[in-house]
Order: sequence, then C-alpha cells, then structure tokens
Amino acid sequence: MSRLPGPPRRSRGGFTLVEMLVAVFLLSLVVLGALSVFDASARINKSEQDVADAQAAVRYGISWMTRAIRMAGSGGLFVTQAVLNAADRDLAGVSPSGVSYDNVAQGTKVTSLNGDLPVRPGTDMIEVRGVINSPLIGFDLATGCQPCDPSAGCAACVGVTNLAAAATTSTGHVNDDAANRPQFSQVDAYTAGASANNPMLLLVAFNDDLHPDCSQLVGGQAYPLYPQLPYNVGMISWPTTLGGSGSFGNVDFGSGIAREFNPETPLEKGTGALAMKNIRHAGILDDLIFFIDDTNPLHPALAQGTRRGAAFDVVALADDIEDMQVAYGVDVDGGNDINRYPGMAASFDSNVSSERDGDEWAPNVAGEAPFTATDFQSQQPPPDPVVFTHPGRHCPRLHAVMLSLVAKSHDPDPTFRAPTAEGVLTMNSPAGNPGPRTYPGLAPARFRRRIQTLKINLRNYAYEGS
Repeated sequence: MSRLPGPPRRSRGGFTLVEMLVAVFLLSLVVLGALSVFDASARINKSEQDVADAQAAVRYGISWMTRAIRMAGSGGLFVTQAVLNAADRDLAGVSPSGVSYDNVAQGTKVTSLNGDLPVRPGTDMIEVRGVINSPLIGFDLATGCQPCDPSAGCAACVGVTNLAAAATTSTGHVNDDAANRPQFSQVDAYTAGASANNPMLLLVAFNDDLHPDCSQLVGGQAYPLYPQLPYNVGMISWPTTLGGSGSFGNVDFGSGIAREFNPETPLEKGTGALAMKNIRHAGILDDLIFFIDDTNPLHPALAQGTRRGAAFDVVALADDIEDMQVAYGVDVDGGNDINRYPGMAASFDSNVSSERDGDEWAPNVAGEAPFTATDFQSQQPPPDPVVFTHPGRHCPRLHAVMLSLVAKSHDPDPTFRAPTAEGVLTMNSPAGNPGPRTYPGLAPARFRRRIQTLKINLRNYAYEGS
C-alpha cells in the first residue's frame, strides 16, 4: 500500500555564522570608511583653523609693531635714541648689559614688573622710543616749567619742577577741547597708573633746531630733513592733572634713568638737563621693547614691554610667534633711498638683495654685520656732549625698518610633510632656529607655519620720497 504524499517540507530561514561574520566585516569597513572621512574632515578643519590663527597672529603682530615703529622719534628724539638695535648699557631692564638685539644668545632676559622673562634664542629684538601712545601738548612763552613770570618767561626745565600747560595757548593753538580735541583727558587717562613704583617718562622739546643745515639734495634742490629739537627727559611718579589743573605735576629732570635719554646716542653716559626755557611741546615718552617671550618654548609669544623705571610692563601681543627678525635700512651711499646695489641679485622685491652685503639693509642676509647706533646718523657723535653746539653735523641716515615674523600652528600636524613643517628661516635667522630642538618629545616636530615680511618707513627721519 503506497503512502500518500504529505505537505512539502519548509526550508528554515536565517544566516549561517560565516554569512554573519562576512556581513559584520563589510559593515565595519563601511563604518570605518565613513569615520575616516569624518576624521580627515575634522583634522583638515582644525588644521585650516590653526593656519588661519597663525596668519592672524602674524598680521596682528606686524600691524601693532608698524604703528610704534612709524612713530619712532616722535616728539624730537635723536634717531640714535629713537631706534635701538642693542641695549643701553647704562639702563636696567635687559640683560646681559649692552646685549645686541640681533639673534640674541641663550640667557638673554627682559626684566618685567613680575620678574625676568627669557627671550627666545636666535630671535631678534627691537627697542622703539617716542611720544607714541599719547598726544603732544603745545606751549607758549607763558606756560612751561614753573615758576613762570609774565615778563621774564618760565623757569628752566632742570631739577624737580612743575610743568604747566594751557588748554589754548596765546598763539591760538588748541591743546584741549572736551568736545573735539580732548587731549588733556587722554594724557590723564594714560598716566593714571603712574606711581613711585611705576614711574613714567616725559619729554619736553624746546624752540630750536640742532640741524638747520641738515638737508638732502634731490634733483639739485636741497630739501630739509625734519628738524632736530633740543630736549630734556624727566620722570613723573604720579598721574597728571591736566584736565583739572592744567599740570603735568612735578617732573624730575635729574632722574638717573631720565638722564640716559638726553645724550645723542645710547652709547654715551647720561647727561644733565639743558638749562632751557622756551618749550615747544611736551608729551609722555614711551620706551617700547619688542621680543619673543620664550617662557613656554612650545608656545612662544610676541611680547611688548613698556618701560616703567628700571623694568618693563610686558604684555603678549600674539601667541605662537616663534621667530622675529629685524633689518635696518640705512642710506649708506647718500642716494636718498634704501636700495639694492648694482649687479646684486634681487630678492622678494627689486630694492632688496638676496646676496650678502648686496643692499642697504642689514642684517637681512646670513653673515651680514649689524649696524651700530652711530651708523644711524651721518657722523660719529662729538666728544663734547653739548651736541647743540654742532648744528647740521649729524643728519639721520636710518630711513626704515624691515620686520619678518614667523608664526606656527598651535598644535603639531604629523601628517604635514611640506618643507616648512620643521621650521622656517628668514633673513639672517641662524640655522636650527627654530628646529625640532624647540619641541622636546615631538621629533620630528611638524607644524604649519606662516611668515610675513614688511618694510616700514620712519616718517620722522626719512626724506619723504624714500
């Protein structure tokens, strides 16, 4: 007897273990691929942000320094006292004493109000002086160092004396107008923190010209340089009260620190104040120093110090600036401009040479010797410190300053393989600066970097056509 056929057997659904493993593996590849795309995108985004930050740091640092350098000598300082490429041996604040600001050596320090700050080895420094951050105040024969007499005029600006100014002089010059020209309040606000422990400097310039014969020939015609006024520098240890009483307060023209700004060059010992009365203008004198603060070698910063007595009030201007190089444009050949010598190879512009001693800039190429302070003028200072007896003899030859800043990204990028990943050398920056040695434990240290170079004319000394 035959068996009747039953219902067909169902096949059981599902995946085998091998199929599951293959599916999981393929899904993992897809997920990992997607994650790698997201990770690469995130890294690129962070890298680009770091590059943007480095570029912004360079631009900000350059713009801040440009403003100060263009104002160098404002108020009447000698060019040799207005721009320094070496420390004044007789002024505290930078050590070692008299150190050159070109490719500074290990151990160079700036004395801040909060202690010594190390300067990054191999980088440059520059010191700039002038009435930079506050306005100049004008005077007439009835205002100045006290006491003033209607017939005899004011007293000489020597010793400790009160210095009085008027909102409007007898000649019609307006110093202060609360609505349109609030200069008194600007000076008072700037000096609000002055004290015996935080003194500030003041410059008074007199009605005279030390360089009446100092001119430059252009096309056969003589064009006078900016006049060089005789001046005294004093120290104030309290806020000014120009807005309330029309007074700078007592000024100590015998201060040892202030005396260092009076001679023609910082190479000379400080000299006493000139016994002169007729003031043309006065203003708060700023002594600014720019350097790379190496307190944190992984994240060096461009810093500015403002002199306060024997120390500097230091603030950071831009982070992750690892190198600054400075060159000075001196009119060596008397051609009224800063140029490249004939036959020398051009660099990034036609007036700059890439060859050693190939132009009137120094030290912008490795191996060039820095200028000395007296190179910034046409003649060495006379033995007689009373420089105003030698009119027309010391014409300014320093026309411009060239800055180069190098910024790096905040964090390293191990995937970055460009030639600049391990460092950038600019101007006469020494080999190995910055180099991997700067970043212990990160060898090779790969960072993204940005560099900017700018030439800045000194408007107070250069012939306008230079």
